[in-house]
Amino acid sequence: MRSLLVLLPLAAPIAGTAQSVVSGGGGHHADATTRITYTIGEPVIATAGASNVVLTQGFHQPWADISTLVHDTPANTSVINVYPNPVSHTLHIACEDAADAQQYFLHDAAGRVVNEGRITSAITDLDMEAYASGGYILRVLGNDDTTLKSFKISITH
Repeated sequence: MRSLLVLLPLAAPIAGTAQSVVSGGGGHHADATTRITYTIGEPVIATAGASNVVLTQGFHQPWADISTLVHDTPANTSVINVYPNPVSHTLHIACEDAADAQQYFLHDAAGRVVNEGRITSAITDLDMEAYASGGYILRVLGNDDTTLKSFKISITH
């Protein structure tokens, strides 16, 4: 009994400590009988449910994923590549037929245009050293201002 009383105060701080984390990963898996959605490191704040709906308060709601990617035009036949990706200094836009691609737009993660220009040759170089590390979207537009191709660009310094 005495050893239990000695160990009890040691266990109390552990039970009362909550973690605070920012999650960077997770997923959703389902089969015929089981469904699980998880986030690595996310604490459960609150859960509410009705007959067939369960809502967990927090930022991990798999049904609410919003895509901001601009899709390519289905009839696109132009061959356009960008390299290297990830990039730290100079990004190259290589167009097989430079006459097809007229201009480019570089968007930051918030969707703002941070750079734009004309494509005048088979390889166009962009200086990426002035931009912060992170994810960007590069859109290449054709003669009729439709998106020929879009790329996810990762800048690392």
